[in-house]
Amino acid sequence: MNKFIVFLLIVLISSTFESYSKGHDDVKPKTSIYAGGGFISKPTYDGSSSRRFMWIPMIALTYKDQSKTTLNEFNFYGPYANLSLYDNQEFSLSLFGEYDFGRQNGDDNSLAGLEEIDPHFQVGLDLGYSLPYNFSLGYSMVTDAKDFYSGSYDSKFSLNYETLGWVNFKQPLANTTSISFNYANGDYLNEWYGTPYPAFNDPKAMYKFYKPESGIYKASLSNNVIFPLSEKITGLVNIGYDRLMGDAGNSQLVKRQGSKNQFSVMFNAMYEFYSF
Repeated sequence: MNKFIVFLLIVLISSTFESYSKGHDDVKPKTSIYAGGGFISKPTYDGSSSRRFMWIPMIALTYKDQSKTTLNEFNFYGPYANLSLYDNQEFSLSLFGEYDFGRQNGDDNSLAGLEEIDPHFQVGLDLGYSLPYNFSLGYSMVTDAKDFYSGSYDSKFSLNYETLGWVNFKQPLANTTSISFNYANGDYLNEWYGTPYPAFNDPKAMYKFYKPESGIYKASLSNNVIFPLSEKITGLVNIGYDRLMGDAGNSQLVKRQGSKNQFSVMFNAMYEFYSF
């Protein structure tokens, strides 16, 4: 199983259910425990033209207190957790930590001969600002926890639009459309898209040396639909498209063995089996 894809699924589910809960819960504090699972179809690695389809189980713990503006929300989803530092329904600031499973050569034949990316902990910062007419702006940055000051980092700027539909089981249908751009430094891009010097006369070497530099490397368009299936079960459908660009798009991992166009489809259902 591609562990990196598992990680992406969990982060996507967690961030989407977190955005859904804002503004739709009771004012009183609430702690909930969820269990569920989902299906995902996604490239085997960022830039791959091969795909994998898999089912992922998940358990989650959430806490929310909308009567406060500081330290008012905590979410834990497997290898991902975030803590809201401030949220006044217009501006939000939160910290998050996550475990990145890295990238192993066994994930795809195109990675043969490349250095594997070891699993590691990451920490990040999320900023959000609400705009009129259901629009919002977002910014997030994540970096390796071990090399916090000098390591690689990835950041994302997003514009989001949310609409609420019919109400069923006391919950609305929420649709969120997002356009985003990712910017990363050279260390991050070289780790994920660079290729080293091949060994002399190595018959297995598929790539020439390539070292990408800092810049915008990905544009994304996604649509999330979250809908109640019962009073305790919530479903989610996500469709996403990424376009790799810049030095990431020019990587030999993408141009020779992969594709600049990255599509993903996901369905997930979560059951709230305990709350207090």
